[in-house]
Amino acid sequence: MAVPNLTAVTGVLFNDRRRFYLDENTFSELYMSETPFLSGLMNVGSETSDDPDYKMFEYRASWANPYLTIGGSATWSNSGNPAHASGTTVTNVPVTPTTGLPSITTTTTSLNGVVVDFWNAAGTTYKGTGIITGPGGSAGQLNFQGISNPEVGAETMSNLVNTDIAYIRTSAAGEGANSPEAFSDDLEVVTNSTQIFRTPLEMTGTLASANLRGEKERQRLRINKGREHMMKLERALFFGVKAGGIGGLAAGASGTPTDGTSPTHRSVGGATVRTTMGVIPALKRYGRTSGQFQNVFDRSAGLTFNNFVDDTEKIAQYQPGGGEFVAYCGSGAYSYWSKITSDLSFASGQIQIENTTSELGLHVKKVFAPSGVVINLVRAPALNYGPTSKYMVIVNPDNAKLVSYRNNTGEAAGGSYSSVAYNTNIKTDNGYDGVKDEYFSDCGVALTLMDSHALMITP
Repeated sequence: MAVPNLTAVTGVLFNDRRRFYLDENTFSELYMSETPFLSGLMNVGSETSDDPDYKMFEYRASWANPYLTIGGSATWSNSGNPAHASGTTVTNVPVTPTTGLPSITTTTTSLNGVVVDFWNAAGTTYKGTGIITGPGGSAGQLNFQGISNPEVGAETMSNLVNTDIAYIRTSAAGEGANSPEAFSDDLEVVTNSTQIFRTPLEMTGTLASANLRGEKERQRLRINKGREHMMKLERALFFGVKAGGIGGLAAGASGTPTDGTSPTHRSVGGATVRTTMGVIPALKRYGRTSGQFQNVFDRSAGLTFNNFVDDTEKIAQYQPGGGEFVAYCGSGAYSYWSKITSDLSFASGQIQIENTTSELGLHVKKVFAPSGVVINLVRAPALNYGPTSKYMVIVNPDNAKLVSYRNNTGEAAGGSYSSVAYNTNIKTDNGYDGVKDEYFSDCGVALTLMDSHALMITP
């Protein structure tokens, strides 16, 4: 049997017993204080993909908040159907259904008997309640019959005009009538891509062997470059931009998504470059800045208690399964919540903030909003610099995952996946007197239902 020695580059000695790091636990902890978003996603387990351009299903329940928008022509009004008594029919009303409702043709009967409340677009004026009696004379039109307007105590209904909203409340079937036409909504598809991250470290053979101030330079660089690599991944999860977007719909929007369904990539030096879409650009592209489905809130000019309650009410529409959101904060946004208690408008508003520690060991401010939303505030150093210092990236953990494409050997599918591979001695040609190692990742983020995530910019 050969005499054991430290020159072995294979087997148990090299793979399992050699120390690669000054602190053996440093890399396995993923530098959580520097990369909390990445660490949080990896803590729940990364998803594997055998395609670097991956697709995901998402589903918006049509019964959650269905409504019809009145109007199809900018000049439409029901001038031919004045304010009417109970039983009077408003005919040929052009409508636009929300996603999940059936398309409306001249033979559509699936909405017959549906009871709706009519409101103006701002939601400030109730116009009465009616019932859908059938399709109109052209595609995209419905006939309504007034039932009553309880607010005025009369069996009348106000005129309908463009942009009015018909909120679907329930349905009423006629005695002896046939069952209405069935309809169902379908799954939607969103996409994203993995991105290749490479962080090399290189030195001469002489330097690699030198003991400088009690430590090997190669070991020191492994720790330093490991932190750099993790921060690259973290910033991509926040700021990455993918040409063509990820598809899907803006919060509460209707229609068919058209962008992002086919991979769109760029080329650098003749090589295809894939980029992953991070959560901030996705929110800016698919989020809404106003209305009942708003999930992008620019409060940089000032945040009042009333604003905060209203904003968190909108965020609460998509409560995660665990009941709590996570908000990754730049230093400015995180510090802002330490100042809130001195703001009388907030102090008198029964907002509670607790300091605690997460299961990952991260310092967390737990904000209990009067709307019932619980938001865990976590410092995210990747957001600290520039305007994003004031950003709170509020993530619904049910709809965000880390996706890994290639395993530690650089092969696609079939291996033991890891989001980060450490490849040693990758430069050996021509008797090279040196050492080049590399951190390698081919991963991205899976973002679904962008309306369930939010972005808030604090003062």
